[in-house]
Amino acid sequence: MNVSQIFSNIRAATKRVGLIRALQQFVAYALNKAFVFSRFDVIYLTRDRLVALKPEKYVGYETRIATETDLLEMKKDPAWEITDELFSGFKNGDVCLVSYVGGKRAGYTWVHTKGQPRLVPGLRISVPDDYIYNFAGYTHPDFRGAGLQPYRHNQTLNRPEWKDKKGMIGYVAATNFSSKQGQSKSGYQPLGTIRLIGFKGKFFALFSKELSQLGIRKLSS
Repeated sequence: MNVSQIFSNIRAATKRVGLIRALQQFVAYALNKAFVFSRFDVIYLTRDRLVALKPEKYVGYETRIATETDLLEMKKDPAWEITDELFSGFKNGDVCLVSYVGGKRAGYTWVHTKGQPRLVPGLRISVPDDYIYNFAGYTHPDFRGAGLQPYRHNQTLNRPEWKDKKGMIGYVAATNFSSKQGQSKSGYQPLGTIRLIGFKGKFFALFSKELSQLGIRKLSS
């Protein structure tokens, strides 16, 4: 990436998140080109924090658990971002909850239920038994702004499969400000942090006190 591209990217990011945050994103990107120097914010959503949904707004909305056929169909269209990694996770027990509006596929939320999600290559963590792990949410551009993310989160925790769970845990890169804003609107709260320090393929993971007290720790990959 040349200097012109760098300034162009910073200008574009500034329009989205402001200058200070754009510079934070650039510094994080530059540091992680040569090293591993990252911070992830672990977040959680409990039942008492579920966003209240107005029934009249969500007429025509529904959710269904995706089948292998559904995922193979979405995988044909790159716009749905069904990667080989997501499909492999499905084969290993991950669940994809798909939302529909007026019968049209509108987005999805993935859930890991085995308590051992992989956050990044080389980092797998434990999740308490009374929580599920929520990741890889997506809303099709045609339906953005319709409140589908909080709707899916609400539907997820109220499904029979997970009614015994206290809530959901997720994570977001510290500089992914757009995602953090969206998760906050869904009712997520900060839980703790994981800091990665080292080199590609060999790094230390430092867990904040709040995570350690809940039993969230690094597992052998």
